[in-house]
Order: sequence, then structure tokens, then C-alpha cells
Amino acid sequence: MLRVQYPFGELSVTDDLMASLNGKALEPKARTLREMCDVLYDPKVVGRLPGDTVLYRMYRNAILNEHAEIFRKRRIRFDITVMAPMDLGEELNKTLGHYHPKAADDLSYPEIYQVLRGQAAFLLQKAYGGVITDFRIVEAGSGDAVLIPPNYGHVTVNTGEEPLVMANLVSDAFSSIYEDYVNKGGAAYYLLRGGRLVPNPKYCRLPEPRLSKERFTVSKDLYTDFISCPACFSYLNDPSRLEKLI
Repeated sequence: MLRVQYPFGELSVTDDLMASLNGKALEPKARTLREMCDVLYDPKVVGRLPGDTVLYRMYRNAILNEHAEIFRKRRIRFDITVMAPMDLGEELNKTLGHYHPKAADDLSYPEIYQVLRGQAAFLLQKAYGGVITDFRIVEAGSGDAVLIPPNYGHVTVNTGEEPLVMANLVSDAFSSIYEDYVNKGGAAYYLLRGGRLVPNPKYCRLPEPRLSKERFTVSKDLYTDFISCPACFSYLNDPSRLEKLI
């Protein structure tokens, strides 16, 4: 049993990636190996492991009842994701990957992640005219927060030896776009064991990947910061405000 204590409550995670908040079980959506076969470096992994193997579980709106109205009024969602520490052949366990639709001024909705426990690598890619123009790797450990900027797609990789537990804040006004990643067989680069990056041959004219050390500033944790100042996160629904802040 893994426990994470935060001002908003105690998050508990069992070995099978099931989570509860203050003793109340959260409702998960599981992502299985079978659902990931189209974006894997080695799709044959599906034949070597059971297709129903759970790679990660997502817990949408993992909030306390007394704060539900605050999140609803601001149209913001707080999620928890728990990802198993495992190899998928040579590749490290990862999320499916997705883009966000446009929100305003030709900018897509941003998102903020915070690592609550474990080690992660966020693979961010920006596309223009069907060509990837920027590819960033952001490494993060417990307590680190990372901003997914407007117009970037992203994949999260568990690079540690324990379950990766992440929180995120994002607008609830849209649905994520997975098709581009599925059609291209994953992100522009695959992250393999030992930190090796391998280009995805389904992409053309790839830029050199670059390591980014950018962090999102968090005073306590994402949940507490949002409850303390919901208006401070208005750019999650209006990314033009984020450009002004930057």
C-alpha cells in the first residue's frame, strides 16, 4: 500500500493501482495493453503479455465533495493517474498520448501535471502542417509540476521503479484527441530502457529532441493551490491569458 499525504487528504494506492481518497474508493478508468498496441515501439509485446494487463488507471474528478462546486463553476477537472512500473519490451510503460483541441486565438487548452510519487518523463511535441516542429523531454520527480503548453501533444512515461502517481488540472470543456497518436504509432520518439530515444519512422523531418528543465511553480500542491485561488488558473480555459503571464 502506497500512501501520499496532502492537505486535501490522504491518497492511498494498492499494488493493483486502485486508489482511494480519505478511505473512499475512487472510480477508475483503466488503460490496458490491448488498447495501447497501436502506439507501442514493439506491438508484439501484446502477444507476450495478457492483453488485459492494466498499464495505468485514471481517476477523473478525484475531489472532495465540499470542493465540487468550486471546480464546477470554473469548469476545471482534477484527476489522478497511477501508472505501473513495467517494461513493454524495450519500451518503458507510458500513456497513450493525446492533443487538446483549440480553445481561443488558435491556442489549444493547456494542462498542468504534478508528480505526487515516482519518476516521470513528459514527452511533448508540437505539430504544424502535419510536421513536428519541436520535441521536448521534461523529467520530473516527486513534487515537480510541469505545464503542457498550448498546441503541444504529450505522452507521460514512468521512468522509475515504483508506481508513478500524478495529479493534473485541466479544463473540463473538451475531450482529448487521441487519433493522431494512434494513426502515427505513438509519439515522434520512443523512450526505451536506458534513456535511449528512437525516432518513430512514421514521422518525417523530425527535429532533434531537447531536454527542457522548465517547471511550473507550485506553492503547496495543485489541488490546494487551485482551491486557494481558482481565478489564478483561468488560463486553463483561456490560454491567451497564459501567453500574457509568460
